[in-house]
Amino acid sequence: MALARAKDSERTLTITLAAGKGVIIDAARTYTFDEAFNPITKAAPEQKVGVYVTTRNDGDTDYIWVTVKDKDTGAIIKTTNNIPADAEVFLDKGKEWGYQINWFLMPAKTWNLLVEAGHGR
Repeated sequence: MALARAKDSERTLTITLAAGKGVIIDAARTYTFDEAFNPITKAAPEQKVGVYVTTRNDGDTDYIWVTVKDKDTGAIIKTTNNIPADAEVFLDKGKEWGYQINWFLMPAKTWNLLVEAGHGR
């Protein structure tokens, strides 16, 4: 005759979800540039400009993402080839990532860009 199973003890285990932390590095390493790759703060309407963003993962190993948006509309800006300024990379803790995206056409107004960085997919 088999005996019924009886629980004598139990233990709960918890695994905390690791999370990265995408941090945008100082202004000297996050900037806009012209076709000669010179950093700029002014551009003529229809002039081609690019954006370079340096981020660091200050959290656990994770996907770190960067987006560049038109701050006035909230829309992610797109290149002349219709590629959104939105990318991600799998990055170890403490590592840096330089994200460069070319080319955008300067609108006929002051362009307020918002660079965002974060983690996760």
